[in-house]
Amino acid sequence: MTYPINATARRFSLAALNELGARYGVDYRLVERSAGGAGVLEGEVDQQALDFGGTLVLSRVRSLQAYQARSKTEFCLSVAVLMQGEAMIGTEQGRRHRLAGDLAITMLDRGDTSILAEHPRAPTLQGLNLSLRDPDGLGDERLQERLWGLRRVGRTRLTTWRMPSYLQQSLLTLMNGTWRGDLAALHREGVALQLLAHALSGLDTADHTPTLSARDRRLLQRVFERLQEQPEREHSLASLAALACMSPSALRAKFPQAYGQTVFACLRERRLTLARQYLEQGVSVQQAAHFVGYRHASNFTTAFRAHFGMPPRQWLRR
Repeated sequence: MTYPINATARRFSLAALNELGARYGVDYRLVERSAGGAGVLEGEVDQQALDFGGTLVLSRVRSLQAYQARSKTEFCLSVAVLMQGEAMIGTEQGRRHRLAGDLAITMLDRGDTSILAEHPRAPTLQGLNLSLRDPDGLGDERLQERLWGLRRVGRTRLTTWRMPSYLQQSLLTLMNGTWRGDLAALHREGVALQLLAHALSGLDTADHTPTLSARDRRLLQRVFERLQEQPEREHSLASLAALACMSPSALRAKFPQAYGQTVFACLRERRLTLARQYLEQGVSVQQAAHFVGYRHASNFTTAFRAHFGMPPRQWLRR
């Protein structure tokens, strides 16, 4: 299916592309340095923040010149699909993958190498990209745990997979802009989650995880005890890493090996369990939230519902 590009479509210079890419840690450059003209792309690029914490970018553009996109910061996980046109994607020293048709590519970035995408000059490029930056910023604890688990092992990797027909149809409907208003937002969220589920299912999580040393376990125990004893404090990853005498990235990787959950999932569980005890003792929701470190009762209620399956007041009425 081909989608028309509006007559009022924006033309993107190299500078405009890099301004756009700066938000997502992507650097753009021309394949042929001598290529003339100010335009690199012409068309429509629609960026949407998703409720669960990802970013979805829909593109309908003409590629006026061949160009290359290079990741320069960690974006954790990205899924790319081209409904029309093609691109070559790979790492700086790894093999390249062709992206076109019913193929999708999942990119798990651990920051150890850049990911490169080369786009030829083409009459039409139509596709989408779903990206997740910080696992701790996602609204789903299970998704956070899965992403941290994937990032603990191996290196940056790219996996191509063939989309089932029903997922292709969902993406075509999304690209077509069939839905409007609030329903469009619901539809976009649902399709993005479908795409993410398929992308995650294709990543092998069976890599060997290095065992922790006795020293690591002793140092991680400090962090665990601090979270248990002082859940009301505003803990930062940097301060907890300093307590464990390791870097923040090492703490992120090693803590789940010892305790089966991320640092902040552990903190959240301790806070909510303690808050439930306060509620059972007759403390108000506002006070319980304050006692365990939540500044706003609304945030506490949201976290409590996500963890226990119902809001605090309903839980007390069981």
